[in-house]
Amino acid sequence: MDITVGKIILMFLIALFAYMHSFFGSTMWNRPIVVAPLVGLALGDLESGLKLGATLELVFMGAFPVGASNPPDFVSGTIIATAYVIMSGKSIASAVLLAVPIATLVLLIDNLQMTFLLTHASHKADEYASKGDIKGVERTQILYGILNKVILALVVATGFALGVPAIEKILSFVPEFVTHGLDIAAGIIPAIGFAMLARMMLTKKVVPFLLLGFLLTAYLNVTVVGVALFGIAAVLLMLNMKENQMQQEVFVDDNEF
Repeated sequence: MDITVGKIILMFLIALFAYMHSFFGSTMWNRPIVVAPLVGLALGDLESGLKLGATLELVFMGAFPVGASNPPDFVSGTIIATAYVIMSGKSIASAVLLAVPIATLVLLIDNLQMTFLLTHASHKADEYASKGDIKGVERTQILYGILNKVILALVVATGFALGVPAIEKILSFVPEFVTHGLDIAAGIIPAIGFAMLARMMLTKKVVPFLLLGFLLTAYLNVTVVGVALFGIAAVLLMLNMKENQMQQEVFVDDNEF
């Protein structure tokens, strides 16, 4: 699959869209489960984008900023790794191998450019503040914030433009045992992710549904979509039963004769 100017522009726009999530109240549309399918759609392979999005979401599940600490830049890792796998036909393990180092590298680039960009923005805001120009302070915050996201999107687009050969050359320096280990990890990570979710969600009321879903897939070979439809039917049935029960409790016949 060739890299064209149009595809580079699409990667830039997807990256900019993902980075701009914080301008709308942290919408979370920067997560891999959203970004990877967009990359897959842009490159004509939505199915692979969905699979990679689910896998990389589990990899970066705990990647959230805490205080002044920033997590690896999973937007860049997701876009470049997803594009690499789709364009080269490699395995999902290759995406895991690429995503984390790329995300860490772009985080360092982001911290470096923010050191200069935000320092300059602070001085500009101070100038406006000394003149009592509140609009100028707000304008500085917005413009420099957008500029920061544009720079990051350009970094991602440049990484994509380097193409598969450059990425494969980087991967060639990675020892085989590391690649093999990440291949195994790619199979374990989904189980760990589901275990983390189950630990937060499991209650006495939920366990029977989890067991039912397992039995449907293990013994009746029902697909994931089929299990989801069974779950919807069960929820609707429970809601109807609960509604009927509430109606019966409200209606009280106090006629003794």
